[in-house]
Amino acid sequence: MSELSVGNSPELLATDLRRFSRSASTSSASSTIDGGAETPSMEVPLDRLSVLDVLENLALSTRINQINYTVRRKGGEIKGLALRQRDRVLRGREEDIDRLKRRFLTSLSRFEAKWEDAQVVSQREKLAFAFGLGNVFASGLLLGAQPEWFHVWYSVQMCYLMPIRIYSYRKRSYQYFLADLCYFVNILLLVWLWIFPGSRMLFLSTYCLAYGTLAWAVITWRNSLVLHSIDKTTSAFIHVLPPVVLHCIHFRLDDDYKVRRFAGAAELKSLNLWEGMLWASFWYAVWQTLYHIFITVRRKEKIKAGYLTSFEWLRRSYKDTKLGLFVNGLPEPFPVLAFTMIQFGYQMLTMIPCPLWYHSKYLSAAFVFTIFMVASYNGATYYIDVFGRRFQKELGKLQSDVATWQNSSTPPSPVASPQNGISVVKAEQHTAADDDVDAIALTDDKENDRPPSSLMATTSAPGTRSKEQDAMEAKKDR
Repeated sequence: MSELSVGNSPELLATDLRRFSRSASTSSASSTIDGGAETPSMEVPLDRLSVLDVLENLALSTRINQINYTVRRKGGEIKGLALRQRDRVLRGREEDIDRLKRRFLTSLSRFEAKWEDAQVVSQREKLAFAFGLGNVFASGLLLGAQPEWFHVWYSVQMCYLMPIRIYSYRKRSYQYFLADLCYFVNILLLVWLWIFPGSRMLFLSTYCLAYGTLAWAVITWRNSLVLHSIDKTTSAFIHVLPPVVLHCIHFRLDDDYKVRRFAGAAELKSLNLWEGMLWASFWYAVWQTLYHIFITVRRKEKIKAGYLTSFEWLRRSYKDTKLGLFVNGLPEPFPVLAFTMIQFGYQMLTMIPCPLWYHSKYLSAAFVFTIFMVASYNGATYYIDVFGRRFQKELGKLQSDVATWQNSSTPPSPVASPQNGISVVKAEQHTAADDDVDAIALTDDKENDRPPSSLMATTSAPGTRSKEQDAMEAKKDR
C-alpha cells in the first residue's frame, strides 16, 4: 500500500492501477480441479488494493443498475406503445365490421322490401310454378334415361332449396322445425351418397327411415305439391325424393356400376326387418338425443317465450283428442317421454312393409307413386279451396254492394266497405286489366297459407290469424 501511495510518480501510479484492474477482472472465485484437489487459479494480494479500486467497482455496479433501469423503462414504453397501437387497430377493425354489418342489414332490408313487393311476388310465383313443373319433368326424364345421375340431381336441389328453407323459417321464427327427423334423414342420405357409399349399415338405416317415417309423413302431415309455392314444393321434395333416390339406386342401376359406386347397396342382397329396425332405432336414438339436448333443454326459455317445436305443435293441435288429453294430463316431464315413445312406435309401424318394397321393384314403384299422388292431390285440394274461397268472398262482396246500391238512391260514397276494408270506390274503378288472370295474386300471406283441411272450415276474419296459428299450419305443410 505504501509503495503505491508514497514516493511514486503519477505515471507509475496509473500503470499500477491498470495492472490491478486487469488482474482483478481476471481473478475470481473459480478454481481448477486437478486430481480431486481444488487449487486457486489466481490470488490477489490484499496489500495491492486501494480505495480508488473499491470506489471504481462500486461506480461500475451503479452504472449497471442505471442501464438495467433504462432498459426496463424503454421496454415498458415500447410495450405500452405496441398495446396502444393494437387497441387502435382493433377499434378500427371493429368500426369497419360494424359499418359492414349496418351496410349488409340495410341491403337485406331493401331486398326483403323489394322481395315482398306485389309485382315481385307475382313474378316469383310464376317462376316457382315453372320451376316446380320443370323439376317434375326433369326428375322423370333422369329416372328413365340416366338413372346414374339421379342422386346428383337430388343433391343439387338440396344445395339450393335447403338454404331457402332455412332463411324463410328463421324469418318466420320456425327454425326449430328444422331439427325434425325428416331433415335428419335427408342428411343421412347425403352422407351415405357422398361420404360412406360402401356402408351397408348406413344404407339399410336410411332405406328403412326413408320408406318408413319419411314417406308416410306425406299422408300423416298432408304435405302438398303446390307448384307456385317454393315452401310447399320444398316440403314435398324432402319427403318424396329420398325414397325415389333409393328406388333408383336399388332397382335402376347396373350391377357393375352399383358395385363400384354404391357398394353398400350392392352388398345388401336381402332386407331383414329386425336388422333394419335395429339400425333405424339406433339412428333414431341419436337424433332424439341431439334434439333433446340442443332443442328441448338448451332452448327451453325461447320455447317458453313462444317459439314452437314439433312437440309443442302436437300438444296444441291434438289437445282435444283422447290421446292429446292423455299426454297433456301427464305431469312433467312425462309428456315429452310419452311423445317420444309414441313417435318411436309410429316409426316402427311404418317400417313393417319395408321388406316388401325392397324385394319387389313393382311394389316399390307403386308405393312411391302413391306417395307422389297423395302430395299432388293435397296440392290440387289446396288450389281448389283457395280459389273457391276467394271467388266466394268476391261474390259475397259483389252481392253486398249490389244490395247497398239498390237500397240507396245516391251513389256510393268513398267509404271503406265493412267487408275486409275494401273501398267501394275501387269497384267503380274496375278496369279490363283487373280481369287479367295475372293480376290475381296466387297467395295471400294472411289467408291462403293454410293446410287444405282447414281452408273451408275456418271462420276467422282475414288478417286476424295469430302467429301460433301460422306456425301450426306451417308444421302441417312441413
